[in-house]
Formats: sequence, structure tokens, C-alpha cells
Amino acid sequence: MFRHFCTLILLAGALLASEVDLHSPSAAVTSYYDAMNEGDIAALEQIMVQESFDMDMQVYALSIALNDPDFHTILKQYGNSHEARTIVKKEVRKKLQDRPKRSINSFQETTMGPARVMVRFMEDEKMKQLYLSQHNNTWNIDYKAGRKTH
Repeated sequence: MFRHFCTLILLAGALLASEVDLHSPSAAVTSYYDAMNEGDIAALEQIMVQESFDMDMQVYALSIALNDPDFHTILKQYGNSHEARTIVKKEVRKKLQDRPKRSINSFQETTMGPARVMVRFMEDEKMKQLYLSQHNNTWNIDYKAGRKTH
């Protein structure tokens, strides 16, 4: 009985997790929005390069910290403490799950250089863009991919 229960829990977790597709820039952007809409932090870590992921976590956490001095203290430790990272991710997940869902469409990909692409798209009737870089045949959100390198 316990075995069947554990199997059911694992199956439910797999069904609720965001499906991540990093085979094309547009697919990666779609996966990013799906993960953001669901508050799926584990999927976001897969979809984004680490530096961009950390920037997102800290930006979303900052809005929480402005109203919670104790959380602000924890946020200051984000880069140095595994425990702080875990707490911040948990709070950001809640924040993402509580915000209105966003929809996207009308993708246009523009090559920015070797293994770098900008994807323009419509988010709820507004033009947006994200930058991606390619790593080992997968595309990841990379905010710095839009910068020129010399």
C-alpha cells in the first residue's frame, strides 16, 4: 500500500512540473513563461543560465523584502547561504503562483552572433524581448546574451 502511495505521489509531481523544451529559442521562452506562470523554480533553474536565474530570484524577492524586514535580512545572504537560497526560492515561488498568469505569442527570432539570439514576442498585447544563448545544443535565457562582446 505504501509503495502505491509513493508511486502516486511521484506521478502527481511529474504531471504538475513544467515541461521544459530548450531545443529552440522560442520553445525556451515558452517554457520560461510556463514555469513563471506555475511558480516552478526548478524548471526556471533549467531554463536560465545561473547568473540570470539569480538576478530574477533577487528581483522578485526584493519586492517581498520591502515589506518584510526579516526576509530582507535573509535576502542579503542569498549568495552566501544555501539555507537563505532555499527560503528565497520558496517565497518567490509563492509570489509567482499568486500573480496573474501571462500569455505569450507571435515569436520572432533574431540572431545576435554565434550561439546568441533575441526573441521578440507579444506578452498580453505588449511587445517584449528576451535574450538567449546556446549551451550544449540547448537554448537558455541569458540576459547578458544581448550585450556586445569585444
